[in-house]
Amino acid sequence: MGGWTDIWISRIKDTDEVSILALLREEDRERYEKIIPPKRKRNFAFRRAVLNFVLQHYVKKYSIKRDANGKPYVVSSDSENIYFNSSSSAGLCVVAVSVEVIGVDLEVRHQSVDLVSICEKYLPIFSELSDVWKESRIVKQLAMCTWCRMESFVKLNGLTLHNVLFGQKNKSERSSSDIIISGNDFVCAVSQFGYVELNKIYHVGFEKIHHE
Repeated sequence: MGGWTDIWISRIKDTDEVSILALLREEDRERYEKIIPPKRKRNFAFRRAVLNFVLQHYVKKYSIKRDANGKPYVVSSDSENIYFNSSSSAGLCVVAVSVEVIGVDLEVRHQSVDLVSICEKYLPIFSELSDVWKESRIVKQLAMCTWCRMESFVKLNGLTLHNVLFGQKNKSERSSSDIIISGNDFVCAVSQFGYVELNKIYHVGFEKIHHE
């Protein structure tokens, strides 16, 4: 397989205003109104506003469908089918767009979760690392990359995190390749069947998105 793949990364600041006005799709507005906790409301509006902003760079009018494995894709009268996947962590959101099925995960570097311990317990590929690597200064970076790759693989194949962590195989699981995008405060993994043909990486602040 193959085909172009674009990555969009957006960052929201504590001072950025987020409201229902950021949501253009009626179904997103309805879901927004049903969310009670303010933080969840803000995060939902942030993620959906970024997604809509990104997709409108490829199609003007669209509907979102899902394939047999639950993977979302865009259907539009003025374009070929476009697949996408998104992930968010803290104040960051990534949207991956491609003509091929895609999975993406993003994690911020500074978080309370001990990914080193989690990877050692549940992911054989990490637990089998030599002690030299485990005792190195980059062990946290290795754990974060390993976790992101696993999450993007899960999303690509339409699996569940539980099945992968506890070794339950899925007959529809296919081989894939991935790439790692590393920023100052985040790590992102992108997975696709065949190979990942990265076209462009865009960085857009939420302030720009909210005012367009």
